[in-house]
Amino acid sequence: MRRIFYPIAITVAFLFCETAANAQNIQGARATSLGGAAITLDDVWSVFHNQAGLARLEGMSAGVYYENRFMMKELGDKGLAIGIPVGNGAFGLSFRSFGYSAFSDSRAGLAYAMNFSDNFSAGVEVNYHSIRIAEGYGSQQAVSVEGGFRYQMTDHLVLAAHINNPTRAKLTEFNDERIPTALRAGAAYRFSDKVQLLGEMKKVSDKNYRISGGVEYNIVQSFSIRAGFGSYPAQLTFGFGGVIGVWRLDVAAAYHNVLGFTPQLSFVYAGQQKKK
Repeated sequence: MRRIFYPIAITVAFLFCETAANAQNIQGARATSLGGAAITLDDVWSVFHNQAGLARLEGMSAGVYYENRFMMKELGDKGLAIGIPVGNGAFGLSFRSFGYSAFSDSRAGLAYAMNFSDNFSAGVEVNYHSIRIAEGYGSQQAVSVEGGFRYQMTDHLVLAAHINNPTRAKLTEFNDERIPTALRAGAAYRFSDKVQLLGEMKKVSDKNYRISGGVEYNIVQSFSIRAGFGSYPAQLTFGFGGVIGVWRLDVAAAYHNVLGFTPQLSFVYAGQQKKK
């Protein structure tokens, strides 16, 4: 009997996880507060959003985050990111875990990004996925790949694109359940040293397009405030962040008019400043 219900349970759990993740699946509070428009950014969280951004790190960087999705501990999302520059590029390590003791969805990744010129970088990542259900149902695993590029067109304009899981990695034989494929494209325009505007479009498999955008305002060099929005589902985001020496703390929240607030906190160590 367990053999019959195991693949069904895995599929139902995966669909539940995917539904919750679609509402807010952003790692790092800076990206969250910008509505998820993150593929043009070039910090350690690029290991989750667009690996090409890792190539612009000058020093070793590491961060952790925690998100309390819709203020429900059962939907907690947590993880870490590490970026290590090597030669003309950088390696990245990532890990995230969503869920609780009865159900969890985790992902570990190894990334590499390279600068092909002063203006162009690209990166790839290999991910190991694991979904676990308690009560003796066990777990299911899969491997996926992703990658993207980042192009500094001018001193003010950045363009970027990213694809996640182009091979549509299979999760279970039952109902041919597969990890979704996602395409993202975006741009960022820096008006000055103080103001930056970001926008992004995302398409996940058979789902509707998602549009997101945000603005970041640097009140002073070490402190910024941010606001953003996202569609499908519609949500508003906001947050702030500050730097003290080699440490950075960012706080963000997203608001869904039905499901409520999703707060996120991230903490980053960056040994050196990134390239500008």
